[in-house]
Amino acid sequence: MDAELVALASTAASTAVTLLVTDGWEKVTTGLASLWRRVHPDRPEVIEGELLEARTALLDAERTGDTTISEDMVAEWRNRLRRLVDADAEATADLRRLLATVLEPALAETGRREPSITMTAVVSDHGRVYQAGRDQHLSKEE
Repeated sequence: MDAELVALASTAASTAVTLLVTDGWEKVTTGLASLWRRVHPDRPEVIEGELLEARTALLDAERTGDTTISEDMVAEWRNRLRRLVDADAEATADLRRLLATVLEPALAETGRREPSITMTAVVSDHGRVYQAGRDQHLSKEE
């Protein structure tokens, strides 16, 4: 899988898990279930149930201050989304559309931010890439 699809799956998973503990959780559940329905018509109800279980676990973890559950959930859903887009090339466009039209707007409505930053770069030959999650200062050495 190329780096762009890995980044897409990572961003979608992180956004979805963040939304599961907000009022936007139903949008996540409906959106991801519809994505699975197209690729695996027999799985949407199972996915909805698993997302509800994930929500319950995340809410419990939030109450106890356990941050590892959230990280584990992001990794789990990232892997599931990667397998889904691997299984069906058209699912990639559907996942991009879901992220842009449902997940990101729902996240913006909550005022929350994603728990992590995902950056991807591809460099060839003697190219350079400079990435930063925040401020970056470069100076040319003589």
